[in-house]
Amino acid sequence: MVELDHDSAYQLLVATILAAQSTDKLINTVTPALFARYPDPTALAHADPAELEPMIFSTGFYRMKARHLIGMAQRIVERHGGQVPETMEGLVDLPGVARKTANVVLGSALGKNEGIVVDTHVSRLAPRLGLTAHSDPVKIEQDLMQLLPRDQWSIFAHRLIWHGRRVCHAKQPNCDQCTLAPLCPSAALAATPELMPPRNGRPAPPSRAERARTAAERTQGAGGARLAAAGRASAAGRASVIGGRASQRAKTVPGKTAKAAGSAKPAPKAPPATAKPPGKKRRPSRESRA
Repeated sequence: MVELDHDSAYQLLVATILAAQSTDKLINTVTPALFARYPDPTALAHADPAELEPMIFSTGFYRMKARHLIGMAQRIVERHGGQVPETMEGLVDLPGVARKTANVVLGSALGKNEGIVVDTHVSRLAPRLGLTAHSDPVKIEQDLMQLLPRDQWSIFAHRLIWHGRRVCHAKQPNCDQCTLAPLCPSAALAATPELMPPRNGRPAPPSRAERARTAAERTQGAGGARLAAAGRASAAGRASVIGGRASQRAKTVPGKTAKAAGSAKPAPKAPPATAKPPGKKRRPSRESRA
């Protein structure tokens, strides 16, 4: 389910390194020409930075990324016979490759569940869903690995990433259309009192492990079909939401409506013309002073 276009572990490794501080959509426009010019680690290991840098300029931090790509390819050729290593230790030893990138390659290209990808979306959604209390990616990964079965590590992370991009946005999560809202302590749970914190005899909410298992079950399906259905709102619904938010913004901004409905603002008066400064007085000569 990774959204970086690739046909091999080498291509996914290159694309993931380029994707740092960029978007998958942009990277997918850059990599076709890049892979045509450098089809394998051996070709990339002999790349000229002056030729490689312009090809990846649009991805940002292009000089650093060019150094990482060339260094990564050289180490693969020198230590691994030109083949992308298939272990966590071998991958994180490559320049420009940290644990997140290694998890992407191992899980999506090599079919190995060695860990869980923790990017910005997973770092944001895991605490929202109550699956972790940490903000550090390493600790988040450890919490998720303890909650989920190993065969779900890779696919669960990609489902969270997909969900974060289309439904659970950073600033305005679409809780009304989210299938995970009944399990999410960050969403409005008034309609599901059985999931509220214990109060007045109500049962306790599900544990983190239970929420993780149920979230994994709800996000299953070809291409995340259930999440896709949750993320699609009708045109009328979208218009209603947009209109409601616009109305609320107008009420909360003092004077905004009055300014929009009132008459045009009068043009400012021209500043008064100032007289020319008086000329410099001439000192009298010695003769006149005498």
